[in-house]
Amino acid sequence: MIKVLLVDDDFLVRTFLSRITDWEKHGYTLVGTAQDGEEALLMVREYQPDIIITDISMPVMNGIELIRRLKQEGNTADIVALSCHDDFEYVKEAMKLGIHEYVLKNLLTEDSLLTLLDGMKQSIVSTNKGGLQFNAPDEEREYYLRLLRGGEPKPEDRFFTHAAMAVSILNYDIHTAMLPMEQQKKFHSSFAQICREACQNVPTVRCVHVQQGLYAVLLDFAGVPSIYERREKIQQYASAAVRYAQRYLAVPVCIGTSRVDSFQSSAQQCWQEARDALNERFYVSQAVFYGWQMEACGKEIPPLAAAFCEEIADYIACRDGGTIRRQWETVLEEFRSRHTQQWLVQEWLRQTDRRAGIPQRFIPDNLAEFRGLESAYVTFREEMLPEPDTYSSAVSQTIRYLQEHHRQDVSLQTVADQVHLNPAYLSHIFSKETGITFSEYLLSCRINTAKELLSHTSDKIRDVAERSGFRDYRNFCKTFKRVTGVTPQNYRKQSH
Repeated sequence: MIKVLLVDDDFLVRTFLSRITDWEKHGYTLVGTAQDGEEALLMVREYQPDIIITDISMPVMNGIELIRRLKQEGNTADIVALSCHDDFEYVKEAMKLGIHEYVLKNLLTEDSLLTLLDGMKQSIVSTNKGGLQFNAPDEEREYYLRLLRGGEPKPEDRFFTHAAMAVSILNYDIHTAMLPMEQQKKFHSSFAQICREACQNVPTVRCVHVQQGLYAVLLDFAGVPSIYERREKIQQYASAAVRYAQRYLAVPVCIGTSRVDSFQSSAQQCWQEARDALNERFYVSQAVFYGWQMEACGKEIPPLAAAFCEEIADYIACRDGGTIRRQWETVLEEFRSRHTQQWLVQEWLRQTDRRAGIPQRFIPDNLAEFRGLESAYVTFREEMLPEPDTYSSAVSQTIRYLQEHHRQDVSLQTVADQVHLNPAYLSHIFSKETGITFSEYLLSCRINTAKELLSHTSDKIRDVAERSGFRDYRNFCKTFKRVTGVTPQNYRKQSH
């Protein structure tokens, strides 16, 4: 993308120029607008535009002085001077300083501007690192996506990927997915620009929007032979990207980087290393993960996890809650020790839920939140238990009492008093005879009552929670979703 900066002291002219064409569509990025030469000079140093379109007559610092200062600093941007009929002397001075072209404001149209810019584009891309010219952003994106998938670079491409960063926007659905499509495109462009700025806007960086919430930043370190220097640079870039994303777009990000110890790596290999490093956030909560510090990712479901998925239906049929809980903890530890790829763990949970007959539910994006999800398998519906009379007298009385009084403030102590047993002993025999714990059965009764009320009444969710035996509304919503896989609101919608 060719970067363009607009400079004019007249607000209406700046607005007209910024809207004169669809810059992105034609392969240009409008990095900003400035109202005088002094402001423009600061923006040029920050954004390093390829083309500067500037008015000649401006207060504070006019266009001539701006051009002179740029030349003194060795800036190589192509400059287009905008002038009025009475600016001719200024124009001659500007031409002496080496501007590319001048244009009369009253004759400027979209077609004439694009013709002028396209004429400059070829010389710009031939001197930039890379040497490739793209007719549209989509064409550029497709080219680099092919490289990430293992495609061969074009012979004339002088950009060589030696390192990569995988930049993921956390909670992408909350921050941007709900925006209108046009605003999403602007967001992607702005985010890519922020990533480039974090890498100091050097020509040896490319930023590619890979998929929703995920960006690839490719780095050419040909001029940085030292591994130490490359690591230091990528640490600076990643840290800056985290800060800039939060400061300018108010989005939190997580970044994984590739290893930087080889000049023989392909774009695909660097990208895979960065994705593997990014995967570590599933296990550890931090912002940046460096590839040279990471262990290899597990690329297969561990045998214990696969077996659990196969046998979950049998465990449920046998009401073997104890085994479910023990196996669940073992499986989670297996995932953690092997650093199994996040998408594999999430797909394993989906498959296990299907085999268990659990409705599709929210899948966490970190392993810590998997703890406790097994309760959906051991919180059985009370009708799955045999008739109360098939149990001992104390357990039968407990089941009946919970069925009748679960809407009230019931505890193990309360029921133990009713059946004249020690609470610990009652808990032991209840679990031994039924296969589930006292708490799980009580929760099952309350959840089923909530389901009935959500399906057959128009009561407010808060009232449903209270009538079902939940005293804390927030805890009800969280528990209901954990057990059923959906929120109370969505359950009501699905049941109507």
